[in-house]
Amino acid sequence: MRRVVITGIGPVCAVGIGVTEFWNNILDGKMVIDKIPPEFEKHFCYKSRFFVPKPILPQEDLKNIMEEMSKIAVVAAKLACADAELDSCHDAGVILGVGMSSLKTGFESYQAHITGAGRFNRMVIPMLMPNSASAWVSIILGAKGFCYTVNAACASGSVAIGEAYHSIKSGRLDLAISGGAECLDDGHGAIMRGFDLITALTQSKDGRPMPFSRNRSGFLFNMGAGCVLIIEELERAKKRGAKIYAEINGYAANNSDYSILQMQQDCKQIYELFEITKGVEIDYLNAHGTATIQNDEIEANIIKKVFGDKQPLINSTKSILGHSIGASGALEAAVTALSVKTGHIHGNISDNLIEGLNISTDTVKADVKYAVSASYGFGGHNTLLMFKRYDDE
Repeated sequence: MRRVVITGIGPVCAVGIGVTEFWNNILDGKMVIDKIPPEFEKHFCYKSRFFVPKPILPQEDLKNIMEEMSKIAVVAAKLACADAELDSCHDAGVILGVGMSSLKTGFESYQAHITGAGRFNRMVIPMLMPNSASAWVSIILGAKGFCYTVNAACASGSVAIGEAYHSIKSGRLDLAISGGAECLDDGHGAIMRGFDLITALTQSKDGRPMPFSRNRSGFLFNMGAGCVLIIEELERAKKRGAKIYAEINGYAANNSDYSILQMQQDCKQIYELFEITKGVEIDYLNAHGTATIQNDEIEANIIKKVFGDKQPLINSTKSILGHSIGASGALEAAVTALSVKTGHIHGNISDNLIEGLNISTDTVKADVKYAVSASYGFGGHNTLLMFKRYDDE
């Protein structure tokens, strides 16, 4: 039976670029939050007052004809390949998740078209294509396997990793470059306004979203982030002496067919995801944990019903990073794999927690043999990834 492992991690976000900086800051509970700038509110007053800025990228080998999302994806992929010590990616497939795709160039070009002012970018089409991020990764790294983009809203990065896992397990690939990327910076806050209007964003006084807190009011908007994992067939990884963060040993995905925005109250389809954990004692759950009022309550009820009195340790990485839509699932998969590898679980940055959940607000050391990461997206997309501490037996 073919086994699938993670051999490289390339996170790119405001908290850290590269696995070492990223992981150290996550364990320290470091948050990067900015107040919304005055220019965002020329024509609209936001209820949410804070956001996470996009990362400042190294410009080497990045091209002006890339949208910011593609740049994030390329930087993340190069970091992941370097971390995995890959000499070549020529046989790799590329599967990246994107939630909304970049819109900045499209907005600017549309404005130029209808007003005659400003610049209409002649490369607007290749810059806006949802497949641009995965295509640029393939082009720059010379990856010649199949290459495509997954879109499942907030679950996009998780679905991409799950599909890469299935592709390797089934023998379609031996090596995959997979994860998620997003950049929702349009220069004027229009996309953030859209989330604000549906009351999805935090209204806390300091910007902290506080997942699973009784004081939660919505998620912290993350302008831009990405994470790429190198996912590899075990024997191939062993042959080249690769370090292994964790083994992926389960993936489930379905749809709740209920609402374009809301989670289904009875959660029938989500309970079905957890069938992959039967017979396994889960030590750690990286929850979706957006900090929206309804969704956190529903997710808390799911956790209580699935695990009963034997709950794993639980946290939400969004309590530190905010919510980066298509990139979130990939960042959380990386955090889960690092927790399996290092035996450390970061604190959930919240207080006044919902009762009955096994959540630690401090970083703790734990023996993590099995872990799961959950992602649920607008449109009813549900995903669960299961990880195992690598054991060569």
